[in-house]
Amino acid sequence: MIQLSDAQLHNLGKEALIIIVSSLQGQLHSLQSQLDHANAQLSDTNRQIELLTEQIRLMNQRHFGRKSEAGLSGIDGQVSLFDSFNEAEFLNQGSAEEPEIEEVIISSYRRSKAKGKREADLDGLPARIIEHKLSGEELAVRFPHGYKELPMEIYKRLHIIPETFIVDEHHVHVYASKSNDGTILKAPRPKDLFRNSIATPALVASIINGKYTNALPLERQAKAYKMNGINLATNTMAGWVIKSTDMYLSLIYDRIHELIYDSKVIHADETPVKVMRIDNAKIKNGKKTYMWVYRNRPLRGTHPIVLYDWQDSRRSDHPREFLKTFSGTVVTDGYQVYHKLGKERDDLKVAGCWVHARRPFADFIKSVGLTAAKGSVAQEAYDKITEMLRIDNTFDDLPVSDRRKQRQLVLSEKVDAYFTWVKQKYTQVTQNSTIGKALAYSINQENYLRVFLSDGNIPMDNNYAEQAIRPFTLGRKNFVLIESSNGAKASAILYSLVETAKANGLNTFEYFNLLLTEIPRHMDNSSLSFLDDLLPWSPNVQKSCPSKYKKA
Repeated sequence: MIQLSDAQLHNLGKEALIIIVSSLQGQLHSLQSQLDHANAQLSDTNRQIELLTEQIRLMNQRHFGRKSEAGLSGIDGQVSLFDSFNEAEFLNQGSAEEPEIEEVIISSYRRSKAKGKREADLDGLPARIIEHKLSGEELAVRFPHGYKELPMEIYKRLHIIPETFIVDEHHVHVYASKSNDGTILKAPRPKDLFRNSIATPALVASIINGKYTNALPLERQAKAYKMNGINLATNTMAGWVIKSTDMYLSLIYDRIHELIYDSKVIHADETPVKVMRIDNAKIKNGKKTYMWVYRNRPLRGTHPIVLYDWQDSRRSDHPREFLKTFSGTVVTDGYQVYHKLGKERDDLKVAGCWVHARRPFADFIKSVGLTAAKGSVAQEAYDKITEMLRIDNTFDDLPVSDRRKQRQLVLSEKVDAYFTWVKQKYTQVTQNSTIGKALAYSINQENYLRVFLSDGNIPMDNNYAEQAIRPFTLGRKNFVLIESSNGAKASAILYSLVETAKANGLNTFEYFNLLLTEIPRHMDNSSLSFLDDLLPWSPNVQKSCPSKYKKA
């Protein structure tokens, strides 16, 4: 920039001064424009940094933080047991009192005693009596004039016998006539589980229970068996599992499948799983397929049913086929496939999940911490939804019609207020931020989130489905992928039977043992009506296979 002295400026004419001033104003405007552009860029950069920071916090939360929403209103920073890698070390902080036997044994094992006596012998657990005596010679020395016995000192210890294997050696008696007329009679032998196989119902039931109830891969089971002197190859066990499922267990699965359509409400969810072979064709690195889960809502007069359905994709064809004969309401997490089905049919309603709507707000709170989140849009949204869920829980014991009335009286206004608030806040936040997307989800799902107000049968959440699919996701961490589509189909059947059995209060091992014992005996029947006596809620099964564990 040219600088002029006072004398030079004084000698300049009016026109020259105007030109100089205009030039300076132009330069000023240019500099202001550059400054505005730089500020805009800085603002955009700051927004990007904020968004990236949010994403990093959320990623850290998903990978390393607590998965549950429980405790968001409590003390921040508490360590979950499952956050600790070394569980034993984590639990062994300080000294712990040695428990009494009665504290260790689940209460349902205990037998009531006369008033004033301590509960002793444990109904349901076998007990062995171990005597501690003095020899006759020692007693004679200590009591030369004779002795009498006083009440014994009795104490208990909890003992374990590792898995025990027994060979069932069948001796089939054969008879012939003394007249040597050639008549030979052989005693009847029970139906074999598999022809010419060493497998018994109890053995296969144990393998199935280990993998599908306790998430123990077959390889780990094989190692455990080997340590007990039993050499069972994993492919042998896998063959038994697939074969028993195809031949026998699929029959009870199909029957339960028929009965789920009697429900008024079905919860649905899905989760991915890799499969290495589809129809015998090997796929490099495996194909991403989906395990769909359907769970009814057990209302008065109905029984809980959990059904897994493996499919090779996430297309709408699969739930369309599964639900084609179902009339009622499907509760989902917002997946558009179900909304599409709801628009196709007049007899199918789709309801949204309020817990799913709350989840992104909960994730944000967990990522920034309770202190930083206090007073934020996320905290306010979380509190509003939580309050509605809490109120609705107080209506659980009401008849269906009364529950609907209470929802209309108490919750309808709160739901209206929530969506008014959400739409207002959405205009005030960055729309592609975590909070913006969370608010947008509620807005987009409004019609489905409101459905519960119109029917007392419909819950506010999809927790039933999410709880039902969790055992599979836990098991998936151990097996990572499934070898073949046949294995995936078998897994769907077995997880269905396991979770349905658990939901009906059964011991899953005993239930599989019963199924694999009874179904082979009826394979020559012309009718499958015998299956109704093997349903998880049938009186016979409830009596034969009760779980010893009772939830408090």
